[in-house]
Formats: sequence, structure tokens, C-alpha cells
Amino acid sequence: MSSTASGYKVLRRVLLLLLTLLILSACSSAPAPEPSQPPQPTEAPEEGQMITVITPDAKNVDNENAPKYQIQTRLTDFRLLNPSAGIAWGVTKNELRMYMTLDNGKTWANISPATTVQFLSNPVYGKEIFFTDPSNGWIIRSSFGTTETVVLRTTDGGHTWKVSAFPDTNTLSSFYFSSPSHGWLMTSWDASSTKESKALYTTQDGGATWALVMQNEQYNPNLPNNTIPLPGVTTGMIFKDGSRGFVTLQTGALPKIYVTKDGGATWAAGSEFLVNESFGGCDRVIAGEPEFFGTDHTSGWLSVGCQKEKEASMTYNGYFTANGGENWKFISFSRPALTGINRHVAPEFLSSQAGWSLEGNLLYKTMNQGQTWTALPASSVLQSKLLEYPEVVKLQFISDDVGWLLIQKEEDRRSILLQTTNGGVSWRVM
Repeated sequence: MSSTASGYKVLRRVLLLLLTLLILSACSSAPAPEPSQPPQPTEAPEEGQMITVITPDAKNVDNENAPKYQIQTRLTDFRLLNPSAGIAWGVTKNELRMYMTLDNGKTWANISPATTVQFLSNPVYGKEIFFTDPSNGWIIRSSFGTTETVVLRTTDGGHTWKVSAFPDTNTLSSFYFSSPSHGWLMTSWDASSTKESKALYTTQDGGATWALVMQNEQYNPNLPNNTIPLPGVTTGMIFKDGSRGFVTLQTGALPKIYVTKDGGATWAAGSEFLVNESFGGCDRVIAGEPEFFGTDHTSGWLSVGCQKEKEASMTYNGYFTANGGENWKFISFSRPALTGINRHVAPEFLSSQAGWSLEGNLLYKTMNQGQTWTALPASSVLQSKLLEYPEVVKLQFISDDVGWLLIQKEEDRRSILLQTTNGGVSWRVM
């Protein structure tokens, strides 16, 4: 073999050896694969029933022919406005999602205010939301951080909202409008379980401007006074007209009621709620919000619950008035004590005689002011849905036939709205 051929052969072997070393070096320096990451926890989605929403350009008027789409939403409260119209809402990612139906829930209009107005919690009817009719409504956004309390108002059923400032950043207690122009808003501060400072504001231009008409910070029980006192926590407020109104207070024992005859400027104690044997053994007597029936506001009622801590139970009865709130008569309902998660759901009355009470998965009805109650036939839909959504949020009847029921499963962030059109005998998912 020639020396030249021998040299080429050695060179090829050296080059092959160097190439092999380079390949091995590259493999050994390659980064190790990252271990696979476990699935990250995600927040449970908020769920509710599917509702059919008409597009905004329909303005909630021509529902039959308006373009529609479906959404799934979680609702946290509602209010029936008449037998065919109502509103329902919830807060998702700090945005208030509010919907109105004018056709018994067949279609809904999205009447939500601008998303720039943020909400930290779910508004409650009678505290941050109020409607006098399907056209006129108000929403109060409480202050938080550097944001101020604002009043949103609509006169066209939520198609447009106007915003005005409110001159108080304290906690909202009660909210009521006797007409589209005349309303009142109560705030409180320095509150405990038995007392609170209170201020009352009124508007006569539909919520555009507000004026302070009462505050009780200087209240002295030993001196004549015409304000609502510090003792007692506000549980409800209602005005029969522009002058005459009522505020109920939760005290350590029995509820108290205060009455105004000049639009809220001065207040006097109303008739006393009498002690009776039904309150024997109660750890606390809890009063509901006063409510008047019909357009003349002569008859009305408020619920009163006997709470027993050791038994974790509530027994409900009622106080009724037939003379516009001058006097209140105690009526015993003779119903068993309620226990469990829904024990704080009081009976619902449509008039001084007709009322409903949800006990377990059965609905009871009275036609004689709660003296006797009759169990309605078991509704398969109601019973099955209560198994899925065991927590009752709210029950309301707007007529002898039409009622809504909102139920939820809070831990799963799910809710569903049911409707009856035959007085509670049968129910359907809206």
C-alpha cells in the first residue's frame, strides 16, 4: 500500500472519531425535558339555566320578532313587577348582569348598566335595587376604595341608565320609591347587633339629587327627639305615599316600628308589638320587612320569627294591620319550626288572607291569614330541582297564580329560577 493511501485512511478515521465525539457532546449537553405540570385549579364556573335574550336593538318592546340568542347565567336575586314582568340579576367578575322579562320568562332583555360601574357584591332588592314598574328603576353602587357611592336610574326599562352622585359613603340599609320621582335611602354607621347611627336621604327628582332629611347621631334618649333612635338595626322601610312612611327595627327583644307623616323629617314610635306566649323560649325575635297590599295601602303585614339557637330553628308567625299601620295584630300560624339551611325563608303573603310557606320540598297555602294551611300537591319539578339546588334564595308571588322561586347550590356557584302559573301547584324552569 502506498504511503499516500495509508495517510488518507488514517485521516478518515480521525475525522470519524471527531464527528462521533461531537454528536455525543451535543446529546449530553441537551437540557433535560421539563417535568409535566399538574392541572392548575380553576374557579368553578357560575351556572344557571339557559335564558333566551333579545338583542339590545329590540329595546325590550318587539319581543316576538326580535333577534334572539341564548346565554347561561347565575342569578342571585329577582323581583316580580307584575304578573308577566320581572327582573333578575347577579354579579360576574364585578359586573352587574341584569335581565328583564315582559313575557313570563319566554324572552329576556339585557338591561345591565355599563361594565365600568363595578360591584364588589351582589345587590339586594330593597337595599341597592328598586323598581316602581317595568320602566322606572334604580341601582345603588356602594362606595369602595377610592370610588364613591353612585345612583344609577332608568326611565326606559333599563335601555339607558343615568348616573348621579350620592353624598354619603356609609352602609346602605333600606331603599324605597313611592313613585317614579319620590324616593328615600337610609344609611347606617357605627353599627352593632343592637344599635346603629342612621341617616335618611330623600329625592324628589327621580334620584338625580338627594337631600338629607334626618340623622340621629345626636340622639339623646333623655330628651325629646323626633328621629329614629340609635337602638335597633333597620330591617325595612316603606312609604305609602310622599308623606307617610314606616321603618322597622330589630332590637334585642321585640321588633319596633317608627312612623313619619312628613316625608321622613320627623319620626315617632308606632304601636308596640305585644309580648305573647309564642315568643316564650325564643333566643331572638326576628322581624321581616313591612309590606302593604293593594293600591290603598290599608292592609299589610310583616313576618316575625322565633329563633332558637340550640335547636337551630325558626318558627314564623305574623303581625297584620287593617288600618294602614296604626295598629298591628299578632296572628299565630301554628306551623312547625323550620330547621336546616332554609329556616330563614319566611312565608310569603300576597294579601291579608292569601299566603304560601315552603317547608322542605312541599309548599303550603293559607286563605285565612295563616290560621290554617293546606299542603299543595307535590310538584315533581320542584322536588327534583330542590335536590340539585337545595338552598332557597327567595320566594315571591305577584298574583294568586304567578310566583317565582330562586334556588341555588352556593358551593358550586349554581342557581336556577322556577315559575308557577297556577298558584304553586306545578313549577317550571324559566
